[in-house]
Amino acid sequence: MDKTFNTPILLITFNRPKHTRQVWDAIKKQHPKYMYVFQDGPREGNEADKEKCSAVRDIFDEPLDWDCEIKTFYSDVNLGCGKGPAVAITRFFENVEQGIIFEDDCLPADSLFKFYEQLLNCYKDDDKVSLITGTNLKAKWKYKNKSYIFSTVGAATMGSWASWRRAWISFDYYITSWSSEETKYAVKNNLANKHYFDYFASEFTIYNSTIQNHVWDYQWFFCRILSNSLSIVSTVNQMSNIGFGDESTHTSNPTDSRSNMVLYDMKFPLIKSNIRRDKLFDWVVFNRFTSRKKKTILKKIILRCIEYLYCR
Repeated sequence: MDKTFNTPILLITFNRPKHTRQVWDAIKKQHPKYMYVFQDGPREGNEADKEKCSAVRDIFDEPLDWDCEIKTFYSDVNLGCGKGPAVAITRFFENVEQGIIFEDDCLPADSLFKFYEQLLNCYKDDDKVSLITGTNLKAKWKYKNKSYIFSTVGAATMGSWASWRRAWISFDYYITSWSSEETKYAVKNNLANKHYFDYFASEFTIYNSTIQNHVWDYQWFFCRILSNSLSIVSTVNQMSNIGFGDESTHTSNPTDSRSNMVLYDMKFPLIKSNIRRDKLFDWVVFNRFTSRKKKTILKKIILRCIEYLYCR
């Protein structure tokens, strides 16, 4: 294979060499030209972390059979699974205008790389779009006549996504502007749904008012909603999270429906979509995966009917 993949890729790692190798092997198949690797440091006093972190680093010292520029950022201290990825992504976009992010437990379909690259180039100058994800929590959605849709609350960043410096530049880990009533009004107006706002407002209040070190994606979501931008979601799932289990911080249940999701390859050429939010997709994903409220029998029936029509 003579071709190289020119879009920069960031791989965020920590202390899981088996997972990291699986993901790195999948990335290597594309022969990336520009590779960035971040690793969080071992937790203080944790000898097992030191050994596992060392094993992860050894993976990227192995010789490659193509021209690949690997830039590593290995933290000497443990930043945590909130601040660590945030620091890594910020540093990544300080070096590149656009790129792809992978965590060490996300296994991609082969088509995901081309999907990201084409859409990064297509929407690079469009401020209405801030993120692209190959994760589709419904596995399939309107895939027979669309390659991707536009979403707000239905776009998942768990494991892999792509974006631009222009979008990430407004990221604020402490979402300091949430204290402003003007900001709350803007977020409520942009979400355009009371149930969405009520749920996410409580989350934003937590991450605005406390010092926490285990979450970064709610802040990234806040940034995108505040800018009133949309996220592109693949109509077939192209990313499988293989990290659910005891070694995970947030995804410890291996029987979760989002664990080890089936991978589908995207068909090309992509069918370009008009920039219009798919409100039905957002509603389904929010009620299936996000809302903590108990679903009524009627809502369960409606969800099943919608999924029968659009997810087959």
